Amino acid sequence: MAWDVPNKKGRVASILSLIFWSILISFIIIKGDFSAYPVLMLIVFILLDILTVVRIYQEWKENGEWLEPKTEME
Repeated sequence: MAWDVPNKKGRVASILSLIFWSILISFIIIKGDFSAYPVLMLIVFILLDILTVVRIYQEWKENGEWLEPKTEME
């Protein structure tokens, strides 16, 4: 990933959220309690992890432009 994007804070926030959701997933797996509530939380955290990966890919593909506010009327 290139770090020379217009919105560096968005790129850092995406990487940190990927790390955060992955840590929460690993905590649930390490605990080993797979009753209803932990399984639902695991599903939510996996979906958030997937969403974060899609966001990182979109930032990389569009070079961070989609995070900048639009100045022109389209």
